Amino acid sequence: MYKNFFRKSKFIVASLVGLALFGMANYSLADYMQGSVYRMQSDSLNFGGAVSSSFTYKIDDSLGEQATGDSNSSTYFMHAGFWQMQESYISISNPSDLVMASMAGLSGGSSEGTMSWLVTTDNPAGYNLTIASQTTPALKSAEDSLSDYTPVGSDPDFNFTNISTNSSFGFSPEGTEVLSRFKDNGTTCNLGSLETVGKCWDGLSTTPKIIAGSSTSNIPSGSTATVRFRAESGADHIQTSGEYNVTIVVTAVTL
Repeated sequence: MYKNFFRKSKFIVASLVGLALFGMANYSLADYMQGSVYRMQSDSLNFGGAVSSSFTYKIDDSLGEQATGDSNSSTYFMHAGFWQMQESYISISNPSDLVMASMAGLSGGSSEGTMSWLVTTDNPAGYNLTIASQTTPALKSAEDSLSDYTPVGSDPDFNFTNISTNSSFGFSPEGTEVLSRFKDNGTTCNLGSLETVGKCWDGLSTTPKIIAGSSTSNIPSGSTATVRFRAESGADHIQTSGEYNVTIVVTAVTL
């Protein structure tokens, strides 16, 4: 009667990506005026302009610019003029599905794996990167599921903790632009500036959670955010064998 429990469970994490804004992949860089307390992202020489609006529209205009508008070829796309150039660019990579190592269903065990996303934006205000699952709980098979990891308090747990009679699935983001909530001081999360690998664990939700971001442009190299996933079954917990899947949604949003 226990033969199915001796088979191992397989975990697959699939990714969907989203964008808040998208521009052409080809771009050029220009200089701008700035000081210790300001940055002038763009400027123009003209003799007038104003903001006009009503209940149903709003228009920003300027007078006196020459050769404005959009132009492009097979190798470039140019927004000429004060208003045309205000468009922001943001892109996000789409990694392959993650297949985590199988885990024993009767004796307990754990499995980890990582996925990475490269976010690139020229938006001077920066971006946020969020993560969410499509289902609750996130990691499920046709017959069973793992509980979404729940930290003890409002901050992520420094160590992944799963009681012996339970199974759980959680994540930990890593990278230079990870949110301060997932940074640590060596023992506690949301405190300090360290980004210790394999620490500060949280659970997925259908409500997006911010995991990384910046307050400036990161053109041209972009920034990579890596998310470490962990599935664990306690020694006194029986996890039904099968193929467990989760689809997560990772979205880059310009600010």
